[in-house]
Amino acid sequence: MSPPERPLRLGELFAETIRIYGERTRAAFGLGAVVAGAFLLAGVVPSLLEVLVVALAFTAVYGAAARIVSGDSFAEAWAQVGVRAPVLLVLTFVVAVPFALAVGYLVLLVLAVLWLALSGFSIPAAVLEREGNREGTFGRIAYALDRSLRLARTEYLHAAGVVAALVMAYLVFSVLIGTALVGFADNGETVAAALVQLVLAPFFFLGLAVLYYEQRARAAVSSPREAR
Repeated sequence: MSPPERPLRLGELFAETIRIYGERTRAAFGLGAVVAGAFLLAGVVPSLLEVLVVALAFTAVYGAAARIVSGDSFAEAWAQVGVRAPVLLVLTFVVAVPFALAVGYLVLLVLAVLWLALSGFSIPAAVLEREGNREGTFGRIAYALDRSLRLARTEYLHAAGVVAALVMAYLVFSVLIGTALVGFADNGETVAAALVQLVLAPFFFLGLAVLYYEQRARAAVSSPREAR
């Protein structure tokens, strides 16, 4: 399995995500299990910590998904995330916390999408690109954020459109499947939300990872220096 090396249309990107999901089913469900666990934990911690729990899971799973799309095993992907934990912790507050806060409110959903399309590439850049490992922690953080801005700038509207499609698909199917699960076998809302993550979260995060590679391919076309 190899990540995409050319620009993709939205339908092609979704098809590529589904292909990877199917080929790496066990790893995909592993990602979903981590997100499901985070949802269950968020349901029992004080309300002020809910967003932090979800944001930490978001960053870690996004980073692991990027490594899985690159060809790593599930265990190796998480090992690489662990190695870069200090960098990813900072990126959690820069990328994931604002996204998690905004996506929970319909009026802020557009801002959440725009923010993730702008800053979100920093997470896969931090776990995949060697250039970010040549300096100390703060240097790696600065590199990851700068890299995200450069990739987003390549075709920002395309990136934002893909993120919007992934977010809307995730939200719509979460509501539909979650509602069905609540009514089936008297599942509670928290348990139903966690079960939904097993299926939907892998598609969402693998889709974001595919978008990162696809955006790199677009950068290579527009400017070969940006591909590195």
